[in-house]
Order: sequence, then C-alpha cells, then structure tokens
Amino acid sequence: MGKAKLAYTVWQWGTENKEQFIQALKDITEVGYDTFESVKAAINVFDGKPEPFLEICRAYKVRPNGFYFHLNGQWENDVEDVRRKLPFMAACDITRMNVQATGVKGRPANQEELDYDLKAITAIGEMAKPYGIMPCLHPHYNTTVMYESEIDFIMQNTDPELVAFGPDTAHMKAGNCDVVAVIRKYANRVQFTHLKDITSDGVEAAGMQAGVEVYTNFRELGEGVIDFPSIFQILDDVGYDGYFTVELDRSRFSHKESAARSMAYMKKTYFKD
Repeated sequence: MGKAKLAYTVWQWGTENKEQFIQALKDITEVGYDTFESVKAAINVFDGKPEPFLEICRAYKVRPNGFYFHLNGQWENDVEDVRRKLPFMAACDITRMNVQATGVKGRPANQEELDYDLKAITAIGEMAKPYGIMPCLHPHYNTTVMYESEIDFIMQNTDPELVAFGPDTAHMKAGNCDVVAVIRKYANRVQFTHLKDITSDGVEAAGMQAGVEVYTNFRELGEGVIDFPSIFQILDDVGYDGYFTVELDRSRFSHKESAARSMAYMKKTYFKD
C-alpha cells in the first residue's frame, strides 16, 4: 500500500439542492468513504457560504478534497467565477481543484482553442496560488483537452508551480490515450486522480468519431480495461500522496452500489495491506 488516500465524487446524486448532497454523503459514508469531491454548482447551492456546507460535512464526519470546474470558452465563467469561489474553497481547506477544458465534439482542438485553455488555466493558477490551491488539468472526452497531444500542449506550456495534472483514467482511454504512458510521463505533476473503469466496446475509435457516447461504457473499478495496478505503481514510485478519487458518471445499479463495488476493488488491490 502506498501513500495515496481514497475519496468519491458526489455530484452524481444531483447538484440542485442540499438534500441531494446530504443523500450522497449518507450513501458514501455507509460504504466506507470519508472524503469526497464536489463541483462548483454545490458552492452555488450554499450561496457561497461555507459554514452551512461544513456543518453538514461535520455531521457526516467527512471532508471535501476538491471542487470540479469546467471551462466553456467564456472568461466570466472560466476565470472570474473561479475567483469568486476561491474564498469558499479556502474556508473548506481545499488545496486542489480540477479544471476541465471547453467542450467540443468529434474533432481535435484547434490552436486558438488550446491557446485559450492555456491562458485560462494559467490565470486560474495565478489567482489560486495565494489561497494555497492548485488547479489540476483534467482531460475529458469531447473537450479541447482529450487527446495526448492536447494534454502535452497544456502541460508543457504551464508552470508546474501553477498548474498540475489531474488524470481521469476512463476519459483518457476514450480519447485514445495510452493511459499508463501518459500518467508515467507526467507522474511528478499528478496532484489529483480520477479513477473509473471503461469497457472496450467501441471505445478504441470513439475519440475520432462525432456522436460516439462513451458514458455507458464507464464501469466500476476492476470491471473494464484500465490497468490500475500499473497506475498505482507509477504514482507510488514518485511518492504520490494525494487522492484516488473514484467516480462513475452513470451507474447500472445505484450510485451507492457503484461506490461500494469500487471500494471493494480498492480494498483488495491498493489498500490490501
């Protein structure tokens, strides 16, 4: 067993009201998780006030490990809204945030789009640094950062003191990345990790085809084709002590059951000692 810690995402239960958040915490704690990642919409649910959010966290004996943001190509959303939410995150002792690039379908990003992503995530890194928060680039299917070349462009043109890497195993596979190789390449910059599995049915070509829907291919850990043991070893070798945050966008069962299945996998693999 290495130094990494375990968490689960809670946005799948819904981000419209506090009751959905409470149900998510109830479910994940009942199957053994004590840490979670949320999304920026949750900050809106609590009107930007951290204390009511933290009060619920204390009631369920859990803590947040990060918030997830996505770019949409509009500076007001992509940078200025982050600026407004930084005090909330800091009050929650957050040190990492995930940043997903702008959505596109069925094509690689053009240079103008990549330049914008670079400018936006760099700006986020600069304004988040005084709060002790590091933005992590999160590759995502059908966005302007899904292929390895797009990941390379952002990672090779950003300051490691301002921008880290936050790989998502299933989305990288859907983008035709060699998941293990890319994580090995940027292992020293990984500061957040999304773990989810994916089946291979139709996925090999998915990254090059418009309209291919991969979410139904996503699976609980150990039920697809991702080589998690190799990923664990690579990150252990560089002393990664951040979170393995398990996520599953769509469950074939229930969100609670999926969380339990992935917990069982982690207990018999990474945390078996």
